[in-house]
Amino acid sequence: MNGSTYIDYLIVGAGPAGLQLAYFLDRAGRNYLVVESRERPGGFFEKFPRHDELLSINKVHTGYSDPETKLRYDWNSLFCEDEAMAFTKYSKEYFPSARLYAKYLQDFAAKMGLRVRYKTRISDVTRCHNGPNFEVADESGTRYSCRALILATGMWEPWEPNIPGIEHTESYADMSIDTEDFEDQRVLILGKGNSAFETANHLTSATRVTHVCSPNPLKLAWKSHYVGNLRAVNNDFLDTYLLKGQNSLLDANVDRIEKRDGEYVVDLTFTHANGQRAQLAYDRVLVCTGFKWNHNMFPQSCKPEMTPCGRLPLMTSAWESTNLPHLFYAGTLMQMRDKHKTMSNVLHGFRSNIKSLASILGCRYENKDWPSVELARSPGAIADKIISQVSRDSSIMLQPGFLADLIVVGEDNARYYETLSIDYINDSDFAQAENYFTITMEYGDTQDDVLAVNREPDPTKAYNDVYLHPRVRQYSRGQLVAEHHISESLENDWRVGEHCGSRPLIRKLDFAGQQDPTMFQQTHRDQLVGFLEQRLSQQSYAMGAM
Repeated sequence: MNGSTYIDYLIVGAGPAGLQLAYFLDRAGRNYLVVESRERPGGFFEKFPRHDELLSINKVHTGYSDPETKLRYDWNSLFCEDEAMAFTKYSKEYFPSARLYAKYLQDFAAKMGLRVRYKTRISDVTRCHNGPNFEVADESGTRYSCRALILATGMWEPWEPNIPGIEHTESYADMSIDTEDFEDQRVLILGKGNSAFETANHLTSATRVTHVCSPNPLKLAWKSHYVGNLRAVNNDFLDTYLLKGQNSLLDANVDRIEKRDGEYVVDLTFTHANGQRAQLAYDRVLVCTGFKWNHNMFPQSCKPEMTPCGRLPLMTSAWESTNLPHLFYAGTLMQMRDKHKTMSNVLHGFRSNIKSLASILGCRYENKDWPSVELARSPGAIADKIISQVSRDSSIMLQPGFLADLIVVGEDNARYYETLSIDYINDSDFAQAENYFTITMEYGDTQDDVLAVNREPDPTKAYNDVYLHPRVRQYSRGQLVAEHHISESLENDWRVGEHCGSRPLIRKLDFAGQQDPTMFQQTHRDQLVGFLEQRLSQQSYAMGAM
């Protein structure tokens, strides 16, 4: 368009998501540009989390040398070919500094030579009907036209509940974190996520009383397997509540907050007490209820569709806007597709989503095939590939049940595709194949205490396993045909004769007369081969043969 700079792929935001997508596009030789409103990458991490401790693990010593396998336990590094750019080279802390992570992102952008334009805030977006699909303008008046617009801006605007008197509260984004400011005070914290408990833990030594409140019961990440729920590293506050340390956890709706005589009077209705109500007085009320997406760059005539709560945009299984074609989302915004289920809200989940998105863009705009490798149409060859992937791949392990690998079986061979979302497979032409398999890693269902599960270590009954384990499903034209579970592994490694590092951890495993761990791994492989032999036979497409 006249007066605008044309770019195939315009990425808005130079946080970890924008840089990760830029890396994939750069290495594929694409015409792209990242625009960032701040002076440098990763500005979010220069302020958040407020107490400077990331919740993403940084495990330096794993016993593995394979970079892909190490990423299973390194939740901060971006995908790249340079092992020197692993975040484990920056810190040995298991829960490292957020401020140091901002430095890592700055180094990543520079060392990878990514094309980023800083101090460039997008202020307007126009959808075009001829030529490029979007034209956007920054605050200086510079205009850019693009074929695909990818928003990687994250969620940085605090979300506040609609409560009368909420204006009397202090926000997590700008509240004091000096404990002396809270000495001998009564404090109410709204929210039961990690920011709320991070704050409560920080204040425990200073306050007289701290209450943490939201309408819904607390969910624990180690039980739900969703890292957006309360992490164990932040749950010290629960001891002070359950062991009567003057602090409390309240399941209640806040009906009103009123400033009265130098204190804040809060009306509550308890959600599990038959409508019981209370009026409590505090010196401070802190709002730690999370963030929402800011979409002010879009005019009213070009607004993306939003979820009913207004915190996230709606998107397709390709992470594309439901009402604005060619507008895509990257990063924590991707969580709309698996909200409160898997890990798209955090880096170790969305970095894999972005790897998938890069392949989607290649198929959509470059007429490229999804990356794949050819396998012999042999149960043994296919089984070995599956076992290798479930033993080392980080994406299907860290996005359980959401991301999958895919095998499409033809008459003479098979093709193995990595890192697709299950929803995308179902919506794509892949689902029209006569015979295909998905490979995921998923937790089992249980009503038991997850720390005291009764196990029956029988590899023929892996469908009863509660811990994360591989599942292989066969489909024909979108219809489930058969399913095979591989028993959970203490080391998350099912390769025959392979162990964590050079020295085996398991020296003896006695089950059903098998006293060699290699024999146990061999049993899993033999069972998978047997399943594939049956499913690749002429009768393999018979529906319902489970």
